[in-house]
Amino acid sequence: MNFGVLASILLWFIVTILIAFGCLFLCFMLYLHYVHKRNAHLPGPPRSSFIFGNLADFWKYKKATGKTLAEYSLEKRLEYGPIFLITYFHRCIVYLADPNYIREVFINNHKYVCKAPFVYHKFGFIFGQRGIGYGIVTNVDDLSWRKKRHIMNPAFHRKCLKDFMTNFNDVSDRFLIRMGEVADGGKPVSMVQEFAKVTLEAISQVSFNINTSTIEDPESPFPSAVRHYLEGAQANFEIPLNSVFMSIFQFKLFQTDSQRVQINAAQFLRKFASDCITTRMKDIAENKDVPNDLLNLLINDGSLTREEIIDEFITIFIAGQETTANSLAFTLYEILRNPHVEAKLLNEIKEVLGERQEVKFDDLAKLKYIGQVLEESLRKHPIVISPIRILGKEITVGGYRIPKGNGIASSPLYFAMNPEIWKDPEVFDPERFADAGNIPNLSMIHFPFSIGPRNCIGQTFSKFESKVFLARLFQNFQFKLLPDQTDRMLSRMTTTPRDGVMCEVNRCTDLYNSD
Repeated sequence: MNFGVLASILLWFIVTILIAFGCLFLCFMLYLHYVHKRNAHLPGPPRSSFIFGNLADFWKYKKATGKTLAEYSLEKRLEYGPIFLITYFHRCIVYLADPNYIREVFINNHKYVCKAPFVYHKFGFIFGQRGIGYGIVTNVDDLSWRKKRHIMNPAFHRKCLKDFMTNFNDVSDRFLIRMGEVADGGKPVSMVQEFAKVTLEAISQVSFNINTSTIEDPESPFPSAVRHYLEGAQANFEIPLNSVFMSIFQFKLFQTDSQRVQINAAQFLRKFASDCITTRMKDIAENKDVPNDLLNLLINDGSLTREEIIDEFITIFIAGQETTANSLAFTLYEILRNPHVEAKLLNEIKEVLGERQEVKFDDLAKLKYIGQVLEESLRKHPIVISPIRILGKEITVGGYRIPKGNGIASSPLYFAMNPEIWKDPEVFDPERFADAGNIPNLSMIHFPFSIGPRNCIGQTFSKFESKVFLARLFQNFQFKLLPDQTDRMLSRMTTTPRDGVMCEVNRCTDLYNSD
């Protein structure tokens, strides 16, 4: 075969490829036109790009302000009302900001909404690398999720939580030693980072009977691995490519330095989980005494594959640490910004605990004001910003027809800052929750642990743990915010204080000197 024939074949091959790509591009353009047309009746901001929709607007907004997608959508809610459409590439998401709309979609029609794969697969796979995979948070298959939730529920039952009090207090003791070292050192510290350490240690001990030594070891790899994983998930989410195409980043040629670090974090966490599972299985096989914890439930059920057990391990390891740590950090920020709140909190701790350096299970119900403080913090600073679902059928909400296949979302932020719902919403006022049962539509306007059947399995765990840590901390230490601290948020799938809640820490010279 001569050179001319080879060149001719190569030319025809290139032309064929170009024609194929051209046809695919044309089909995609026609699909975009169809998507835009069937949603044209819905209110919302105009698209600045036919292809990228409002995604290009968000990129500009983020670059100019440094704010998050949640804050961008909040501004659109204020501009367009309680129901509005935002288009991201070819995805159309309808945002709801009315409690009646929330009830209609997430409660009355919960059978017809499911978690959005284009969101949760990107949380489970970091640039194609399996992380939490198809764990209980990211699983979009309802039957599979129900099976796993049923397996895991006993580990978060109230009776088990009562047994966890010893663990919470033991971890608190170690945390107080760490805070004592900080106080003696005299240097400011990021309480976001410190809370991340203590909550990671708590979830590790309670769920997996593992001591990571994260509180004591400044070189512990776990906090940075979790942080890099979540940063990767957020970056993953903001890239408008299907999860299948994200696998291209598995090749080092296409990885940035930050992506490589984030992929390595996912690999590190999976290896850690796998090693822990191997050790536990060996102990079970050798008839050793093993704790009846979450890891045991996952292994002994027998219906889960090893990869599925690893998924659930990492899911709880990350979610059980990140959400509670960020909530505690925002809560501490608000307490320190409001001295009257701190004074009342200290009085309650004194009345309930006295000088006893242990929080018992029965004390939790008596620490009512701390509970109110935590709820008010979650109102102003929700950690899980926006549950996103896919509609399995066309429904009508607020007089608007929402097509099947659209994304549907809401956010506690839409209600938190609404003066029609909360008086003086910018004010931090724990008294709002003094009689929470009488707040109209509370579960439809305040859902920090998500909404509907897919709400957070560990929300009671988080509240109990937070009460113990706050009571023990304020019983022994005084905190002072550095002057430059704000409550601006940083988004890493969950929200965290951007400035780190930098504090000076001092031992209490008088246990309750604020009296």
